[in-house]
Amino acid sequence: MMKTKWSKISLIFFLLVAIIGTLLRSVAYIPIPLKYLNLVHAHSHTAFQGWVYLIMMLLLTKTFLTDHQVEKGRYALQFKLTVFIVVGVLISFSLQGYGLYSIIFSTLFQLLNYWFVFRFLKDVKKGDFSEKYQFSLKFVKTGLWYGLLSTLLPYAIGISSAKGLNGTDTYNALVYSFLHLQYNGWFLFVVLGLFFYYMNKKNIPYNKGFANRFYWLFTIGVIPAVSLSFLGMDFSESINLIAYFSVLVLVLALVYFILMLPKHLASLIKESSVWFRSYFLGFLISFVVKTVLQCFSVFPFLKDYAFFNKPIIIAYLHLSLIGSISFLFLALLIEKKYLPLNMLVKVGSAFLLIGFVITEIVLVLMGFSLLYNQWILIIGSAAMALGVLFMILSRTK
Repeated sequence: MMKTKWSKISLIFFLLVAIIGTLLRSVAYIPIPLKYLNLVHAHSHTAFQGWVYLIMMLLLTKTFLTDHQVEKGRYALQFKLTVFIVVGVLISFSLQGYGLYSIIFSTLFQLLNYWFVFRFLKDVKKGDFSEKYQFSLKFVKTGLWYGLLSTLLPYAIGISSAKGLNGTDTYNALVYSFLHLQYNGWFLFVVLGLFFYYMNKKNIPYNKGFANRFYWLFTIGVIPAVSLSFLGMDFSESINLIAYFSVLVLVLALVYFILMLPKHLASLIKESSVWFRSYFLGFLISFVVKTVLQCFSVFPFLKDYAFFNKPIIIAYLHLSLIGSISFLFLALLIEKKYLPLNMLVKVGSAFLLIGFVITEIVLVLMGFSLLYNQWILIIGSAAMALGVLFMILSRTK
């Protein structure tokens, strides 16, 4: 059986990601025995495969599958094997970056991912869901298919690297396409599916017609929106029309998303804890801001900030992975009581939220050359790591 306490395993990987992120920001002050670039790769891969993927696997099986399906599909075994492989991914990337062992572990991870996705899609097809949950499941299925599509790109990246194309626009375009389909396709659609499941479960009213239009526009916009990641490259002029089209679609989708929400959503969830509300509303705000910024990247006068300004880019990526994705996962862990609201979870949540806000503000100010204080950034990162640690140390019922 998939056990709720396994969410702590996912949080341990989240903690490791936060610790590595803090070390990367401290490299000028603290000697690190490992190569900086290797740690960057370990940081991103563990964030995707350790934290996001494992908590997503746990929440999806607990939300959409029966105990019999979980047992028959051997999801517990899948989870345990994936944990073992992700540990290998973390160690191999930390020690050698992209090399023989990291590629082996990454390949094994993809094989396990294929097993999970195809088994899950097969099981939910047989599931007996009431009509009100079909819409949320549609988002989840779409996200999983985009996830499968994204897994084709690492093979192309490996081939281009073997041909000596590292650092070229072709190589970077493949990498950006992979990241886009992971962030804005796979993970985000699954998160939105869980968001709508919660809305339906709690009978929170929303405009279903607008929600359906949002789904179709957002789904249609994923592939052409890859072009927005290419606008900083030499061939950007040849894809301008696709980029403008994708922005139009995304703007319309976002308008429908905002319009479909009930006007007094905050009051409708007032019976929930302040920590659930903080994460839940943090997710909504982050999602809207992230999508707006994604659309702004089409303007030429913002090109230097969107594609060549490292602090701004990191702030955007963290807004996507932490704000738009992780915050909803944490909200659901609290709502499902996988994280009991004891003092450690409350203090940990405070540290995590404050650390996130601090680092985002400092990164943006650094990007606009209005502030440069690496220590504030390090303190903010350490606060997030400490916050996750407190959540792990909390006693699960």
